[in-house]
Amino acid sequence: MLWNKVVPREMEGELIAPQSTKRKGPEPEIIKVESFAKEMDMVVNKILQHHQEMKVPFSEILILYRVKCTHQLGVIDTIKFTLDRYQLPYDRISENNESKRTFKRKENWIKISTIDSSKGLNFQAVFIVNVDSMPFPLKEDKEREVSLLYIAMTRAKEHLFLSYSGISEFTQYFDEYQKKGRWKKSM
Repeated sequence: MLWNKVVPREMEGELIAPQSTKRKGPEPEIIKVESFAKEMDMVVNKILQHHQEMKVPFSEILILYRVKCTHQLGVIDTIKFTLDRYQLPYDRISENNESKRTFKRKENWIKISTIDSSKGLNFQAVFIVNVDSMPFPLKEDKEREVSLLYIAMTRAKEHLFLSYSGISEFTQYFDEYQKKGRWKKSM
């Protein structure tokens, strides 16, 4: 299927095809592994690779997540634990109202944020983790969840990574899209 500039949807509104923008760069990378702990190890290895090989400063790296915890795991705790284990500097933009208000990009730290709090921010490399938590089961408004994922994806200026270790409606879409060979996949 060829992408048009605007794709009609069953839901209200239109979806603008990413290919119709003027941005150019590497294809998004999809990372699928068997557990969230392994997912975060893969993410940190990609962060280190981009920092060391491509000279992406930590201040230009953002890790986004949908919810702090699910019924199975503490997402933010696992993110922090993994970054601590690798001794990487980080700052939570969305820890509280004060942290978002006092956010400074100058600090050479990896930024961590909820997707909701990332609106208006752009980073060279963006890692959207735990995508299998979307659409969030407690939210009935699937269109809002699609919009949130779109917001998260458009925070990336150059490098976009989506990672997951479980199954959701969104990850099934990525798996299907991957089978068609449209996106590069990391394992």
